[in-house]
Amino acid sequence: MGRIRISAIAPGAHSASRFPTLRFSAWLVATTLVFAALIVWRDPAFGFAAWPALDATQIALNVVPPLLVALLLLGLTGRALAASWITLLALWAIYLVDFLKLRELGTPLMPGDALLLSNLGEHGGILLTRYLPFDARHALEAAGALAVLVLLILRERPAIGARTRLTIAALSLAFAISLVAGTAPWRRLYSTGNEFKAWGPLDHAQRFGLFAHLLRYRWETAGALPEPDVAAAERLVAQHRDAFSEHAAPETAPLADLPDIVVLQSESFFDAARLRGLDDADVLPNYRALAALSRHGDLRVPTYGGGTIRTEFEVLTGIAMRYFPSTQYPYFRLTATPVRSLASVLATHGYRTLAIHPHDRGFWNRASAFANLGFGAFDAEEQFAGAPQQGFYTSDAALVDHILERLDDAPGPTFVFAISMENHGPYDHYPNVDTARRDAEPAPAMLSTTAQNTLRGYLYHAENADRALARLADALRARPRRTLLLFYGDHLPGLSDVYREAGFDDGAVPGEEPVPWLLLDTGDPASHERVETASFYLPALLLHVAGIHDAYFSLLEAMRRDDRVGRRWVPHEDAALGALMQLRQSGGFEALASRPGASSPPASEAVSP
Repeated sequence: MGRIRISAIAPGAHSASRFPTLRFSAWLVATTLVFAALIVWRDPAFGFAAWPALDATQIALNVVPPLLVALLLLGLTGRALAASWITLLALWAIYLVDFLKLRELGTPLMPGDALLLSNLGEHGGILLTRYLPFDARHALEAAGALAVLVLLILRERPAIGARTRLTIAALSLAFAISLVAGTAPWRRLYSTGNEFKAWGPLDHAQRFGLFAHLLRYRWETAGALPEPDVAAAERLVAQHRDAFSEHAAPETAPLADLPDIVVLQSESFFDAARLRGLDDADVLPNYRALAALSRHGDLRVPTYGGGTIRTEFEVLTGIAMRYFPSTQYPYFRLTATPVRSLASVLATHGYRTLAIHPHDRGFWNRASAFANLGFGAFDAEEQFAGAPQQGFYTSDAALVDHILERLDDAPGPTFVFAISMENHGPYDHYPNVDTARRDAEPAPAMLSTTAQNTLRGYLYHAENADRALARLADALRARPRRTLLLFYGDHLPGLSDVYREAGFDDGAVPGEEPVPWLLLDTGDPASHERVETASFYLPALLLHVAGIHDAYFSLLEAMRRDDRVGRRWVPHEDAALGALMQLRQSGGFEALASRPGASSPPASEAVSP
């Protein structure tokens, strides 16, 4: 590389001294070792406790990305120490965020998280920062780190010659681009002995390291969406031709007789009686009373601790996330173009369609997604100005008030899809709380004091959600128009300490636990049965009960009846169902359903007279 010139580390120094290649090599080696030490310390795949059995090759592969960043900064600034320090701070921050995401959501950082951060909306950043550890120790550490950075910027002078700096920057940038793109030989280096499964990111990250995981996940999932197997979808349609016959029959009721439909997705709503040390009598009395009058049961959802829009997407579209393993956040990729949903189907039957969420309309890219899902209107935080709060967010009671107001001003049948916000974590140190009631919430005796306080913080909001559900149900039953109320939790709350210390009565891990759901029909109060199902089946069941027929959802309802949902279950006709849902997402299902032979058996199944 020749000789690198760097000035003395003193302000105002004008004379430059030669910086031998040996000293550059020493900086490179020292920086590499420091990065490696931090990675071994903070990455769940490694850990000093495993020394000396650590896989040096895997560590080196995880060091390459930050090292290329440090080299690029060196080339751009000429400041060797500052380049190392800035990269080290970034590395520390990445592992902090990864730790928090693992703790709260049970999943590692993913490439899609960068997309999420760029679409937080006006207040989304505030929501995420509430999970950061702000205390005196962390504040002191952050201040010290920034002080060192300022000192380096002020004292260290760029003294590498322009030509050398340009060479370093160009080479490191070229290597970084080729690394992110996964060109040879990077893909071979990172793939040797590195089994990759898109549906198992946690296992992959914990085996091979965070940066190796991020690179492999991007390489393997950055392409086009899955290509549907049209032949498999055609066979599935032919097997369930009776569902299409039902769809073809003019059985949908007149507009005046159609029910209002209210879907309430309750943030982190979970039956805590599934925890060891709590009983049914301790929690959710109103949900249990309503469940006795409704279709209800356990609901299997495609996420744990967070990722609300994964469940939300399934309930709105009847499309399962399992068939799009490379997509983490569906509202950024799967709804980039119009997709048929409950909203668009009901709109074709004369419904007014409305989404309600008392939070930033830009968060999760909902504003754009809801438009492409066919909603006619979206009430967000602007419509909740001055509404009472419980904890950090708009109360569930205020959300119920808004739902009822919007139903009352509707001239005809209305579909309301409401998303609550109150019970979003974190569950400690929040304002606007009745401390006496919160501290009286039940908690298993085996829990530590910290876990007990966190659980009580969660149960306080869960009790509010339970009360709001009862009030909404009572108001809907008092209305003259028949109304269907579909209520469900989007995922388990992020209570990792509670789950670890108490565990569940059924012995399952948190990611395998279901959430509650119910479907109350005010026109048929005796329609109660217990059904274990999955979130992507709910819209089909809802339309079936409403008496509204749609080719796709009628077929999905037939599939639901044939399925037996449970823990670790695989959907009935899994591959064909996946092909069908991929066609639905891409807009190809309508063409398939409209074919003359869609309701007839294929030639191989025809029976001779």
